[in-house]
Amino acid sequence: MEGNVFFRILKADIKRAFQLPFITSVLAVMTCLIFDNYSTLWNTFFTSPDIAEDTTSVFYFYFNAVAFGGAFTRYLFAMIAALPYSTGYITERQSGVTPYLISRTGHWNYCFSKMIISAISGGLALFAGNLIFILLLSTQLKLTLPSDLAEHQWIPYYDLLVSKGGIPYFAAMLFLMFLTGMLWGALACAISAFVKETYVVITSPFLLCFLQIQISRFLFLPNNTRLEMLLYGRGQWGNPSESLVLLGISILLIITCCTFLFTHKVVRRGQDGLS
Repeated sequence: MEGNVFFRILKADIKRAFQLPFITSVLAVMTCLIFDNYSTLWNTFFTSPDIAEDTTSVFYFYFNAVAFGGAFTRYLFAMIAALPYSTGYITERQSGVTPYLISRTGHWNYCFSKMIISAISGGLALFAGNLIFILLLSTQLKLTLPSDLAEHQWIPYYDLLVSKGGIPYFAAMLFLMFLTGMLWGALACAISAFVKETYVVITSPFLLCFLQIQISRFLFLPNNTRLEMLLYGRGQWGNPSESLVLLGISILLIITCCTFLFTHKVVRRGQDGLS
């Protein structure tokens, strides 16, 4: 019975999460990637397409926008990941239906469903936006060029870049984007239990990301100790496989902490007589 209740509320949250805000998030991700490459993309496809086809690649655009750190992708991806469903709890709280839903499902089922869908929808939004961008470029450009391999031997995950035409590298980057979206979606969901306004929930990942980057720069932390660098493919722990597994475990641990924090606050609000 308990499992059936959880899957019912999970199904309802999935239906609410994957609607217009999710589609908007995917489009926003693609827009950020385009803006971080705007001038070069224009030259490639409109000014001198014949020359650019042999001198630029999908890797060139993607690396410069994401791994090397475009202004839009670096800061706005965090906020975009919060758009699909991180405000689900605060919306229900404002409408006054939270006590009823919790009475039907229990605190744990209710909170765990909200957290897991917030994280997964955020992760899928970043994953889908990046994947579509890569696929669209790959219809006109090669994934990698020999010059890419010669000039970027210093980057993390280089072993994947030189393997099978670069496909493993892009698969790894998409996985990292999924983890990035899960992280910020979960953090935004946890924050929603402590604030009253939806805009605060959506913008909080942007502010946290900005503070994290500035503190890391101020302390001159190496890339391998900076979470955003690891998630954007500029840092690596061990070999590529080990790094991806360890990062996945790390993000799951952070999401677990967010879940307990979120649940604890929701329970406390109920005990205090707050909706």
